[in-house]
Amino acid sequence: MISTDLILGDLTAQSRALAAGRTSSVELTRAQLDVIASRPDLNAFLHVDAEGALLAAAASDARRAAGQALGALDGLTLAVKDNIDVAAMPTTAGMATRRGRVAAQDAFAVARLREAGMVLLGKLNMHEAALGATNDNPHYGRCENPHRAGYTPGGSSGGSACAVAAGLCALALGSDTMGSVRIPAAYCGVVGLKASYGRISTGGSVACSYSLDHIGPLVRSHRDLALVMPVLGVFDAACADARDVADRPSPPKPRWIAASDIEALGTSPAVVAAYRKALQALRARGDEVREISLVGYDFGRARRAGLLVVEADLLVEHAQDWRAQPEQFSTELTRFLRYGEKQSAAAYAGAMRTVAAAHVEVARWFEHGDVMLLPTAPQQAFAFGEPVPANQADLTSIANMAGVPALSVPLPVAEGELPVGLQLLAPLGGESTLIAADLNGICKS
Repeated sequence: MISTDLILGDLTAQSRALAAGRTSSVELTRAQLDVIASRPDLNAFLHVDAEGALLAAAASDARRAAGQALGALDGLTLAVKDNIDVAAMPTTAGMATRRGRVAAQDAFAVARLREAGMVLLGKLNMHEAALGATNDNPHYGRCENPHRAGYTPGGSSGGSACAVAAGLCALALGSDTMGSVRIPAAYCGVVGLKASYGRISTGGSVACSYSLDHIGPLVRSHRDLALVMPVLGVFDAACADARDVADRPSPPKPRWIAASDIEALGTSPAVVAAYRKALQALRARGDEVREISLVGYDFGRARRAGLLVVEADLLVEHAQDWRAQPEQFSTELTRFLRYGEKQSAAAYAGAMRTVAAAHVEVARWFEHGDVMLLPTAPQQAFAFGEPVPANQADLTSIANMAGVPALSVPLPVAEGELPVGLQLLAPLGGESTLIAADLNGICKS
């Protein structure tokens, strides 16, 4: 029988257990499916393929018995946000218009993980069309925050973060357009990575924005990224939005950059306190932390420009359904699309200029050090029904606009408190710096 500690353990611990023969992939998968079945209240999964998962697990065990394991991920479980294709499974993108649509083949990222031997459990809940950060889905039901019932897990990859945090899977794929991997990671207390633009192929996903979309992993610990990224970060020549990103050398000890005026950016007192405590811990162990002012950059204006770009892209991505069955779009999504329809080409061009200015601001940051530290979200998770904070994605969207890698890790909080995320940003190609960063004593994972 598999222990609860192993089920709630990270990929690294589970991989070691498989390698040592302490468990099998079939045992692990059965246990994982049992946990999923025991938590319908979370509404994290929209589709579970128990039969297919157990067949894949048995195949993994056979490879391992023959001494032919495919690597550290072979036999471990995976779940995928429902805007990323998995062959023979639905891809709803959280939309009523896409009910019953089944993918013909795996998305590139999914194929890479399956080739590494991972066992695919099913598809995960998300915010409608990936446009929103609450995962209060009007068509498939809201996904709950596993730390507190009635609270948002964040979005749009809310099901992905919820599933990882609640032990329903150890690795989930999400998508991130303006923070949709990192905000749920922060709200649910897990680790989420948005790599450099194009590093992880978006091929086989339903677009939210062609210029801002990223696919990214959510895991339980920072160390797991060293197992996952070599598999995911492979150039996809068939994807127009993929990039062959050059690796930036990782410094032996990064120089940290921080915001001297984080309070002025609309950050809640609880998040500010956790952020300042993390900076203090870095300084206490002798790390260099240089604080700079950020008030000269209008995060809110940039976020609004990014939203206009998203609205225009969604009108293209869903054009046929929007013309044929507009009544199947929620009131919220309809409002966004109607607004996008009214905008001129000049307004769109102006928004793109504002988006591009993020490159200049981020370059200014890295004149002062190697890794920028920010809160992931300006607030903690909030109750469904409360007003959605306008600034939810202010601190995350800049990484999408500049195309730089950004990582959210959970900070220590008091027992019973909702999670807080710390965001680390590196220059383009700097994933290795984020993955190798010494976060012992700083982050919770």
